[in-house]
Amino acid sequence: MCLACEWAITIKSKEAVVHGWTPFTPTRREVIGTGLAFAVASVALTGSRASAQSAGGETGIVFRNGVVHTVVDGAPQAPAVVVEGNTIVYVGDDAGAVAYQKPGMREVDLEGRMLMPGFVEAHIHPLVGSVITNGVDLQFDTREETLAALRAYRDQSADKEVIRGFGWRYTAFPDTGPVKEDLDEIWPDKPVILYAIDGHSGWANSKALEIAGIDKDSPEPQPGFSFFQRDPETNEPTGWLVEVAAMFTVVMGVAPYTDEYVVEAVTEWLPRASAAGITSLFDAGIILIPEEDGLEIYSQLEQAGKLPFRVIGSFHHFDPEVDPVPITVGLKERFNSDLVKANVLKINVDGGDAQRTAAMLAPYSDAPDISGDTILPPDVMMDTVQRADAAGLDMHFHSFGDRGIRVALDALENATKTNPARDRRHTMAHLVLVDDADLPRFADLGVIGQFSTQWAVPDHFWKGVTSVRWGDERAAKTYRFGSHLRSGARLTLGTDWPAASHYSTYKPLEAIQIAMTRQELGKEGSTEPLAPADERISLAEAIRANTIDAAYQLGLDTLAGTIEVGKRADLIVLEKNLFDLDPAEVGSTRIVMTLMDGQIRHEAS
Repeated sequence: MCLACEWAITIKSKEAVVHGWTPFTPTRREVIGTGLAFAVASVALTGSRASAQSAGGETGIVFRNGVVHTVVDGAPQAPAVVVEGNTIVYVGDDAGAVAYQKPGMREVDLEGRMLMPGFVEAHIHPLVGSVITNGVDLQFDTREETLAALRAYRDQSADKEVIRGFGWRYTAFPDTGPVKEDLDEIWPDKPVILYAIDGHSGWANSKALEIAGIDKDSPEPQPGFSFFQRDPETNEPTGWLVEVAAMFTVVMGVAPYTDEYVVEAVTEWLPRASAAGITSLFDAGIILIPEEDGLEIYSQLEQAGKLPFRVIGSFHHFDPEVDPVPITVGLKERFNSDLVKANVLKINVDGGDAQRTAAMLAPYSDAPDISGDTILPPDVMMDTVQRADAAGLDMHFHSFGDRGIRVALDALENATKTNPARDRRHTMAHLVLVDDADLPRFADLGVIGQFSTQWAVPDHFWKGVTSVRWGDERAAKTYRFGSHLRSGARLTLGTDWPAASHYSTYKPLEAIQIAMTRQELGKEGSTEPLAPADERISLAEAIRANTIDAAYQLGLDTLAGTIEVGKRADLIVLEKNLFDLDPAEVGSTRIVMTLMDGQIRHEAS
């Protein structure tokens, strides 16, 4: 499910050149000098709401007659908030707000609508997500629906030289996968490259295969693992590009990602992030370009006034031959502005369940000779974590399987015992299967548990992969949000967009709904929750996990995450009070205004 982790390992691997393509690694000068300048200009010309808006030139905003959910423990709800500049200066009743109102301030009558802190995404991939989802959305359950969406996109894409898309589901096609002929019928003369929902496979038409030089005689990138699906009679490629190496052989052969494309794609996504209420985020892996260049993109957008959220960046580590500590320290020293910081070392502990690369305490139920392994040897993990902790770095671990989780917890326990006491914000992400013995260790060690709730549903992937790989007993202990909170540990939410098994989303409200229901969106009345049902959490708990606790994870809790006097005005207005809604209505609730740092970044008409 975590395609960013798999992509990083493939794109940056030594085998990349052997398999016929070179990963895109532009210099920082190229990124700034061409694509970024174009992208920033594009935003200005189109009047994107991602640009900072001062609410018409006012010095602040008075919100009144609303329901203010402050996310402050013990604080009552209030109807009014006053923002002056970028700071919250008043929270209380409507009458008290009058004393803070100044000439030129805008007054907003909330008319009973809900005002709350902006969402803090604790794990997301904006750069890679905006690139691979740039195109037609193919998240449909059947082949017919998928092809209908492609035909509808044909006229919209008349000016595009390469047709791109994302999200086609394996379950919409037979076991032999999608075929190029379906795409040839729609686009016979343009190359088409479409990413699967999990980012692990591609679907290409004949023109794309031709340009990339892939035919019946082409060698497989990784025989038996990543390959071009073949017609059994002719050996011709069918159009299904199985796994990342095969997919990128075609992608890089047809249309390598340029700096302009990356920057333009993320710039186009910025207004959508603001419309979803995102005001801060942790970029859990830049992947497509070097971390330094990706962070520079964010910095240049900030300097141009176009960055609508706070960014905490990271260095993504998975290679035992690389020492990540000095690299991450260097990024931390270089990127430390108001909106863009890089103080996190992200470590890939293991892989995932689909490829049986999650590190397990017991063998896979459907492959008794496989238990998976950690990417870094345990001794290397122990040493790296201790040195990173001593250097004052926060760490964020990709951790799927119960053994991988235990190895990471052991390393963190060693670091906290060995190094001097300090303010630590170490986080373990995904936590698909935590062994019972390790649940209490999160609270004991002060380790934050980060979850992507949209994976915790009884969809086709969970039924056909997770439960098959691990067996019913272990599968019944996956995604234990409730147990995590009951253990006394801190829990945060992040969509991991665009990573997905069946449904990809960057919208926090959708993730919050699923945290409450453990059901697929739109299927609440027809399916049972993913068991056990007591792992669901409340709306208040889910909001906290996507605001103040996520802000704590990112080290932003003194600035954001709650509505309090003195904090930055990172706020969202919702069309309805979430606490009055059925859980099944939460995800579709519209956000009518988003402020970040006191400036309007989104306002619905």
